[in-house]
Amino acid sequence: MKKKASLSLSINAIVILVLAITMLGLGLAFTKGMFGKLSSKLSVPEPDIPATADDTVVMPSEEMTITKNKEFIFSVNVYNDKFTGPTTGSLECPVGKNGAAEIGKGKANEVLSGPQTIPAGEDKGFKFIVPKTAVSISDTRVCRIIFTDEAANEEGKQIVVSIR
Repeated sequence: MKKKASLSLSINAIVILVLAITMLGLGLAFTKGMFGKLSSKLSVPEPDIPATADDTVVMPSEEMTITKNKEFIFSVNVYNDKFTGPTTGSLECPVGKNGAAEIGKGKANEVLSGPQTIPAGEDKGFKFIVPKTAVSISDTRVCRIIFTDEAANEEGKQIVVSIR
């Protein structure tokens, strides 16, 4: 009789253990799924650092990492101390060492921003969209962001662009 009771107890213990492990696995999968959905919806805005007369072209970082074959959007603030009329921004990169194509105004891989008029003594933000066709080969290059007005006044800044 004692043997039957102890055998029955061990079967119950095994069943409870299997159910507990199954519930733990389901709970972990549910938690991971919910946090995965939450993180894809969560976006951190870029810091809005104003451009000044001392630092006329300002970005959150002077290094950009772009995912290969994926469109990339970034913003730049520009201070007007000499521009007249509409100002246009462009990103220019030389030919990459791995055979990456040249990026620049008038090139096949053109990265421009929409023209804006910046009042004298003020700054404005410019948005750039790097098309996925411009970033198809992994490479790291020193590029230049250039802002030009209709009178050919120019301001620029060098940045490092890494395509991964």
